[in-house]
Amino acid sequence: MKKLITLTLMIAVVGVVFVGVSKAADPNMPERPKFDPNAVRGRVVVEKDANGVVTSAKVENRRNGPWNIVLDAKGLELAQLANKIVMVEGTVETKDGAKWVTVESYTEMKRPQKRPGDPNMPQRGPGGPDGPPEEGK
Repeated sequence: MKKLITLTLMIAVVGVVFVGVSKAADPNMPERPKFDPNAVRGRVVVEKDANGVVTSAKVENRRNGPWNIVLDAKGLELAQLANKIVMVEGTVETKDGAKWVTVESYTEMKRPQKRPGDPNMPQRGPGGPDGPPEEGK
């Protein structure tokens, strides 16, 4: 009985080591993005006056709240991406309790794709919010 327990434990240890090494050596595994304190991610929200001139622009982030965009040439260029999700790199600062970012560069980010069977995403088709009702209901 003691040999069986020892054998089982040895197999478990070898299995754990093998899985750990194979995960670490996976060349297709994406790299985690590095934290950049001067990068702001979120949705671009733009306010315009009656003539269509941009009066203010913000990047709204769920965790960190809104970041006001300095409306220089790059800031106005970013304002053209209203309602898009972006990553903005630049100089960040706080003035009078408001967060401001001077845009140096920006990248439009893609929305995550829906995974089949994900319970957090609305399902299409019968019974889903975008499809016809299920039969018999």
